[in-house]
Amino acid sequence: MIIKNKDDSQEQIDYLSDLLERDLPEDKKSLIEREISSLTSDKKDDGGAASFLNVNFKSSKDWLLIHDLRLEHNFDDDGAEGIAVHIDHLLIGRMMDIYIIDSMNFNSGVSISEEGAFSYFYDDKPFSCPSPITQNKRDIDLLDKFLVDNDLLPKRLGVILKPNYKNIVLVSPAAQLTKPTKGVYDCSAVMKGDKFLQRFKVDGTDESLNAMANLAKVLSQESLSLFAEKLALLHKASSIDYRVKFNLDDTPDIESPKCPRCKKAMVKRSAKKGKTIGNEFWGCTDFPKCKGVIKIDNAVAPKEKPVVVKAGITPSCPKCHGLMVKRVNKKGANAGTEFWGCNKFPKCRGVVSIEV
Repeated sequence: MIIKNKDDSQEQIDYLSDLLERDLPEDKKSLIEREISSLTSDKKDDGGAASFLNVNFKSSKDWLLIHDLRLEHNFDDDGAEGIAVHIDHLLIGRMMDIYIIDSMNFNSGVSISEEGAFSYFYDDKPFSCPSPITQNKRDIDLLDKFLVDNDLLPKRLGVILKPNYKNIVLVSPAAQLTKPTKGVYDCSAVMKGDKFLQRFKVDGTDESLNAMANLAKVLSQESLSLFAEKLALLHKASSIDYRVKFNLDDTPDIESPKCPRCKKAMVKRSAKKGKTIGNEFWGCTDFPKCKGVIKIDNAVAPKEKPVVVKAGITPSCPKCHGLMVKRVNKKGANAGTEFWGCNKFPKCRGVVSIEV
């Protein structure tokens, strides 16, 4: 039975798409594009881990499934001094067998070296990434601490039932998975999504041999549901500060207002859907954690007379009198033509046209 589905990542995708429209270095844009690709793949999950798990366990009453679970523990009012655990998929059985499942939604492929180093592929290029096996082990420790400290573990005949955690990493069935053929690194926990059911059945066969001796440890379906639902209710949606993650300049647009909700700086954005599509507005730089918005009067103002210089002349910025650099119009009627733009963009948006 599915207790919780994945959180919607469309807001993060929209925000990252907005960042791509800024004048950023190519290496930063590449990082953002890979993040969008990962979020989009995870959102679709066509034949991925979430879809596969849903098909096989949505009708089960003995196994409950929680997707995209994030728990916070011992955080103070400022969100500091605590621990957080984020689990892609949590599969819980009546004998308190808990599968901690990490999904690697990289359709181009995943490779593991003999030393246990993980890499994924994007545009046929390898990129190193942290070991999901190690991350899962950390998540297991944090989850266990969270359950114990908050007295959430169920009881049977007055005895606390200790979970039997299982570390699993699922790779998209469509992806190429390369595992070492020698070496001492144990990567048996890593498998393609369509192989998990076979592993699950083997685990079940081994455990059924001792089932009679462990009847006192078996939870009722009602107790299992109550335990899983409590966990799902404690979920805290994640909020990633992508400007920090990608080390982007946090300088807001010139003369930007303070966010009416959190008092942080704001940046100009454009509405992408609805009745106000195309209209500009001020959005909080802490989006999607903070969704503070200030409307902008989008009435058409009289156009300023454009500043024009002849080719070969380097002008000063007409707004801040700073240096200018040559740029190329990427869209609109002037696409492909050169112009002078302030080197302080986006803080200053001074523009000088070039007379051809």
